[in-house]
Amino acid sequence: MKVLFLTVALSLFSILHAEESTSSGEVLEGTYHVNAIVADKEIPKEKRPKSFSPVTITLVNDGDLEFSFTIRKDGKCKEIKARLEKTDNPNEFIMNEGRYHVYTTKTSASGSWILFCEGEFKGKQFKLVKLLGPNTEVDPEALKDYQEFIKEKGFNEKRIISPKQEEACIPESA
Repeated sequence: MKVLFLTVALSLFSILHAEESTSSGEVLEGTYHVNAIVADKEIPKEKRPKSFSPVTITLVNDGDLEFSFTIRKDGKCKEIKARLEKTDNPNEFIMNEGRYHVYTTKTSASGSWILFCEGEFKGKQFKLVKLLGPNTEVDPEALKDYQEFIKEKGFNEKRIISPKQEEACIPESA
């Protein structure tokens, strides 16, 4: 269960972006869906995320980003919030005092983003790439950009996971 939670949390930590991300002025802010995920290491089927709720991303304090999403754990709904800190490098963020680095790239499809996350977990390096979109359906143009990106980074296309989309639940504490 810890590995599943970490996979979901780290995956979503990588869903952030700075306001100077593109010359078009588009900003990664609002509600997004995780359309695809690929990791540099094989994730056992029983530990793969089965579904994702929408992610809400908010721009705060000089370009830092906060995101929130909900998960169901042990039959209960829990809200997860995290903050990524903007760095001096455009389109790069850090989390947990620099243990995780997140890089964002706008796709050619309107409202879709590629997020590349790398860091260390339990003494082992990992890399993860996600495709975020404004809709539950994957934009073919965004998917093509995503596939080209992961190929350039040396990821195995056969490891792409297209998670089921689920509605956000309402935490008991809300």
